[in-house]
Amino acid sequence: MRRIIATIALLGMSLFVMLAPTPASAASDVEVTSATLVAQGVALDVSLTLTCQAGLSGGTELIIRQRSGNRVAYASGWGPAYCTGEPQIVTGRAWVEGGGLILKPGLALISGGFELCGEAGCAYPRFEQTFRITR
Repeated sequence: MRRIIATIALLGMSLFVMLAPTPASAASDVEVTSATLVAQGVALDVSLTLTCQAGLSGGTELIIRQRSGNRVAYASGWGPAYCTGEPQIVTGRAWVEGGGLILKPGLALISGGFELCGEAGCAYPRFEQTFRITR
């Protein structure tokens, strides 16, 4: 019984060490700051305020979902990112997927994640925010 408990404890500690954040991922913060319709709702320009470790670069994936009657309009896209250590604006464009539904002014769920890499490793900050789309 002691051997089983000791084994479980060691496995748990090993998992904790493997999942601990790397220095590159320790200080990343993301917030949606604007979402503007493009081409009458066929696309959406999304601006994010990003704070991350200087020297990291990469991009962000964008996913937008908005209720449209009893269906959901869906858009996805990306944008490039370069970290300076200070808050900065990252802008990406998401395009509406098939199905004929366009995005409209109003509330939408904007989510996604970054892949930011440098010499010290990579950071993968994620975000999800309800935000009001404007024209």
